[in-house]
Amino acid sequence: MAGSRLSDHEVSLRELNAKVEACTMKAVCGRSYVLVAELTQWLRSRIHSDKSTTQVGRLLMTAYRDQIVPSSTEQLSEKDNCSLLVFCILLLIGKGHLIEQFRRHNILDKHLPIPHQQLRTKLQDARIPDAIHLAASFDEKQWPFCPAKFDLHSGQEYNEHKILPICKKVKINEKGGTAQLWQIEIKEEFVGDRLKEAVAFSRYNCSLSETEPDWRYEFALKSFEDGSMEIYKNERRAFDALRKHNGMVRFLADYTHAEKRHEGIQGRPKVLGNQDDPVTRNTFNLLLEFGEFDLDEFFAQRLPPVLQAETDQFWRALFEVADALDGIHNLRVDIHGFIRELHGWHADIKPDNILSVQGRFKLADPGFAKFVEKGDKDPEEFVLGGTETYGAPERHPGRRGTISAVSQTIDIWSLGCVFSIAATWVVFGYPGIQQFRKVREKAISGIISAPFNHQHPQRSTSISAGDYFHDGRQVLDVVTGWHKVLRNALRKTDTVTSRLLDLVDRKMLLGSASSRIKAKELSVELKSIIFQSETGPRVEMPANILETLLETDEDAASLVPLGIEAEQPEKLSGPDKRKARKSRLMEQPLMKTAHRSEGLKSVLASYHAQPVLHPTAATNARTISASNTADSLQPSHPTSSRDNVKASLGTVGHPHDSAHSFFPTKAPKQGVRTPKTHTPQDVFQAWEEVERRNKNNILKKERKDKLLTKYFGNRDLVCLLDPSSLLIRMKPDSDIAKKFLVDNGESMKPHWPATKFLLRTLRYKVAGQDEDGLDLSFTMGRQKLENEKSTSSKWEKIMKEAEPMSEARTDMKTPLNEILKGFLEKVTHVRQRKRYQPSITYRRLTLIILTDGIWAGMGNKQNAVNDVIVNVVKKIEVQIGDLVDRPISIEFIQFGYDQEATYRLRRLDTDMKWKGIPDIIDTEHATGDVNKMLVGSFVEEYDDEDEEDQMQDPMTPLNQTASPDELSYTSSPPGSSSRSPTNRATLPPEPSFFVSRPTAEL
Repeated sequence: MAGSRLSDHEVSLRELNAKVEACTMKAVCGRSYVLVAELTQWLRSRIHSDKSTTQVGRLLMTAYRDQIVPSSTEQLSEKDNCSLLVFCILLLIGKGHLIEQFRRHNILDKHLPIPHQQLRTKLQDARIPDAIHLAASFDEKQWPFCPAKFDLHSGQEYNEHKILPICKKVKINEKGGTAQLWQIEIKEEFVGDRLKEAVAFSRYNCSLSETEPDWRYEFALKSFEDGSMEIYKNERRAFDALRKHNGMVRFLADYTHAEKRHEGIQGRPKVLGNQDDPVTRNTFNLLLEFGEFDLDEFFAQRLPPVLQAETDQFWRALFEVADALDGIHNLRVDIHGFIRELHGWHADIKPDNILSVQGRFKLADPGFAKFVEKGDKDPEEFVLGGTETYGAPERHPGRRGTISAVSQTIDIWSLGCVFSIAATWVVFGYPGIQQFRKVREKAISGIISAPFNHQHPQRSTSISAGDYFHDGRQVLDVVTGWHKVLRNALRKTDTVTSRLLDLVDRKMLLGSASSRIKAKELSVELKSIIFQSETGPRVEMPANILETLLETDEDAASLVPLGIEAEQPEKLSGPDKRKARKSRLMEQPLMKTAHRSEGLKSVLASYHAQPVLHPTAATNARTISASNTADSLQPSHPTSSRDNVKASLGTVGHPHDSAHSFFPTKAPKQGVRTPKTHTPQDVFQAWEEVERRNKNNILKKERKDKLLTKYFGNRDLVCLLDPSSLLIRMKPDSDIAKKFLVDNGESMKPHWPATKFLLRTLRYKVAGQDEDGLDLSFTMGRQKLENEKSTSSKWEKIMKEAEPMSEARTDMKTPLNEILKGFLEKVTHVRQRKRYQPSITYRRLTLIILTDGIWAGMGNKQNAVNDVIVNVVKKIEVQIGDLVDRPISIEFIQFGYDQEATYRLRRLDTDMKWKGIPDIIDTEHATGDVNKMLVGSFVEEYDDEDEEDQMQDPMTPLNQTASPDELSYTSSPPGSSSRSPTNRATLPPEPSFFVSRPTAEL
């Protein structure tokens, strides 16, 4: 028995083989690969019997046995020149003693896999015996130790030897025509850091064990065969161009792979070779973020929304597809700073190509997309592919007999069809979609079988059977009729679907391609529809019932089997058969209701955040047209200074003659309103007050604004932000830093005179409130003022230097992140020192941002501003604790009337509370209440006005009811463009108190 005892060297090799086997997994292709991270960790670990020796050290002694070991454990484990895997491979082929020669010839882990020919040459140059055979053995053994690693936007070409570490692969559906779509899983160690960050939501623990987790990432894999290479290339180019568009399913990586197979493509018998001979096939692959459902599956797997919050959430999510389409139709591609503007077509919009990704609907499959350089005219191009059911009439083969160039509005038609299907599901559920299909099929069949109609010959031409939405020329009558049925069957809580159907009928499903709405205009109209519903009156519902509904929905299965399986009816008869059928019906699994979780959570949160509005007849009253209420707009306050301002702007006279004014007159608002406890003050009234306050001020002492003093008290004011100016004081005589951040991007050019006038008014308004003076900085450039106490020349000079320049595009995320993080650092510092200096405190921060809200430098990442605020404020809350007293607050003052910008700022104001952030954000238009601009973000009675203002048309600029077409910021003579950035008006003179100072035009 003693003679059969294994030596230490044999034991160490056996343990290595056992560990390699334990770390080996089988990929879905049938080949094996090694979990190299786990293996290398074991090699570096210490052995149980001798804590001073590592596994690799023990294996080195085994490899060299009684010889001197030329390499140390540290050398093999070096970070940049690691050769643990190379050593492991050599041990497995019985050549561990060659590790030093391999290292000297730069055969390291980071170079794996090493091409066979290159390896053979290196070994021959090293004069290693039997180099050819050794190279072949090493090459065969190395591939499991270097499986592919996927990373963001990494285009790779893998040969037939490369092993793809896909541990699970499930066909998503059978709908694919040109490609096959798969759901795949990849273990965490084979996912690169950038890719992990991009799809963090898809990470999950497969083992469901916290002690021994098996972390994996889910992806969608779209695979094309050899014959579809051109379609693959087109889709890859389209995805690459659209990678920054949030509304598109995210393109993550692409690769080609030469695969060896034992059967033909898609299971067909091979033509070449014997049944056992593998055939090499090329596949072209796109790695995409994984969507839980396509829209068809979503409708089948979810109950339609019932409550108003659920309906709003569903439509808001689906409307994001229109934003993605706008991004395709008006594509801007940044190539190393060079901007290319392109016209694009998706060409295949349908429910199959709209995916649900983490609760958001995203547009997918741009396989037939096309892009051309942007020109002055609406483009028309030859576009291939598409699906007839959702195709526009001009794309129907029977219309012209040949393929013709088409406009971008073919996508508008297709999206209108999708909206029609979605509205059907909202009203009637999934059975309604099936019924609607039958209605269209019957109508098409009737057209085909009808005799020739001399009055409508186009309806009797070549049209094939199908379920599309047109008759070859126009929308089917039964489609518009079906929409009437939907309107009559709507729930009372649904305030969106009817408006959407109106939009679909009037502007989307039109036979004339040129009459259809453009994608950009569509996106704006959809935002307006959803905003009207979200900001309208809400009916209070019992919270305990909502909580029960929410719990029931969260307990429901995400996926349920469709249909009821038969229970061998031949074995049952009479009462037993009926009883079994009833049992199956009663035991069907619960289905989730679409967007119930998000909708009810927001409603329940609102019960703790704001009062519920009860609907009345008055709440439905529409805003009175400004043009019809001119007589009611006559100013009731002294107007001498206002008239002086208007005179300098060329606008004396009718108060609504605003074509040549900086700040248009506001129209009154309709609806249920709470009486204000203060009188609003616009910029002209504020300027008059400054003049009156300083009139006959012989001693030339700064007189404080009484209203602001009431709210600021001993608070410190800082105008505009330089992060370093945030102060920490032992016993502060003021506890708030007031900061204005001025947007000086190119889009602010037309508003710059108005910006200077408003800023001048604000700085005089807060004069004397802060003994430390004011700070001023901008979103672009290095101009700034620090602790500036004067109110004239320096400000005028720096505003002139900071004037917006061409091609300067604002990225609001960057300066905002810098400001908030600066405040976080100070707060953290105070908390750390509080233990030793109890009297130390921080100054609260109110940031006032003057902007048009366009932020062109952020591309399609506008939500990044929301993310910055949420992320940093939550960290501040950790340091401070309760944020109820608003130690930090933000006021956005909007210039101009860009509707998307208005919507974006409104959402910043209203949506933070749904993200776990207190109501610390306020918005006001530059024509609004000046006092609200200064205190609205932290004084409750001013901030509460927003709840009332949101009852108005949501796309009206912040607190402004006049039509944008009637309003302008830039003064210009009659006959000239009122928005020309080159026109400048003379601003009103400085207050009499400052007449001795320079009054150069700002």
